[in-house]
Amino acid sequence: DLGNAGHVGHMSIDPGGERCECGGRGCVERYSSGPNLARWALEHGWSPSDGEPDARALAADAAAGHPVAVSAFERGARALAGMIASTAAAVELDTVVIGGGVSAAGAVLFAPLERALDDVAGLAFVRAVRVRPTTLGVRAGLAGAARLAWRLTGDLEASPARRSEPRGVR
Repeated sequence: DLGNAGHVGHMSIDPGGERCECGGRGCVERYSSGPNLARWALEHGWSPSDGEPDARALAADAAAGHPVAVSAFERGARALAGMIASTAAAVELDTVVIGGGVSAAGAVLFAPLERALDDVAGLAFVRAVRVRPTTLGVRAGLAGAARLAWRLTGDLEASPARRSEPRGVR
């Protein structure tokens, strides 16, 4: 157990694609993370109608029908669909949870993601994978890390939350 698994944002969906910040090529994060969606949109002529040039403003503009903003989310959704389809074909999945700030984009991300997954996935069991936004917001990764740390350092059954009496009471 090296602790290196779980970096799905750095799975390559296009080996000849754009260079990622990690040094790899075609990483799904390069196409679908909030900052990279906004970066691509800015490079393609988007200017936020209100606020900072970030994923939140991009999502608002996509919801309002701005063509470059819509294209950015469609591009990001297609990258996510490729990663999800590849992963689901390799390991048995029934649900995929999308985290990070981009998960708050709602329908502007999840509607094209559903269409892209239907298009990319050939196998029926892959097309049947449900994709949902995290309910933990941008702190989803922290919750997972905390759970892993707890598992590696202590007995969950003996955790303070599971004790029948308060700490210090005998």
